[in-house]
Amino acid sequence: MSAKPASQSHAAAEPPPAPAGTPSAHPAVVVRRLRPTDSITDLTDLLHRAYAKQTAMGLHALASHQSPEVTRSRVSKGECFVAIAAGPGPDGARERIVGTIMFQEPSWGKGPRWFQRPDVCNFSQFAVEPSMQGSGIGLLLLEAVERRAAELGFRELALSTAEPDSALVRFYRNRGFRDVEHYDWGVTNYTSLIMSKALPHGASASPDAAR
Repeated sequence: MSAKPASQSHAAAEPPPAPAGTPSAHPAVVVRRLRPTDSITDLTDLLHRAYAKQTAMGLHALASHQSPEVTRSRVSKGECFVAIAAGPGPDGARERIVGTIMFQEPSWGKGPRWFQRPDVCNFSQFAVEPSMQGSGIGLLLLEAVERRAAELGFRELALSTAEPDSALVRFYRNRGFRDVEHYDWGVTNYTSLIMSKALPHGASASPDAAR
């Protein structure tokens, strides 16, 4: 198993080569790694639009209001995947970012105890263009990080989500994630629910180990 990145220290100026594009319910959409030429501003704007629903619920997730500089810092510390659709994009670009997910972003501070397990990896900063939600793009992004986690030999894929967003929690449960623990990140106004899913090649770890 590959070692987990040290907190706040895993960075790469340029991501490794992306895996082959993955088709979605939208034939013109592919999932690939973020490239240095991709627009951080466009990625940040997508995050703001995707998290607007939680903002309307009174939930203040970091991704709902972070600056492009914060986005750039976050994507430099993990592996960022994006869903790309054929244009028209901003400024007449031939393609646009319509979804994103971060794999193995180092935790703020120590992070949840479950995230500290050597057999557990995690994803964060998960977003899909609101007008394209429900079309399968989110599942493609999740499948991309599940494949990456399996490649690296992890047994569990975990996440942190806003517990008050019951629809999102239900989405994850339907995808096979289970409740593990609660955590306060200190940068949101809600308690986060830590959820985890056993990867196909590994047995499920016990949530009691995180407590």
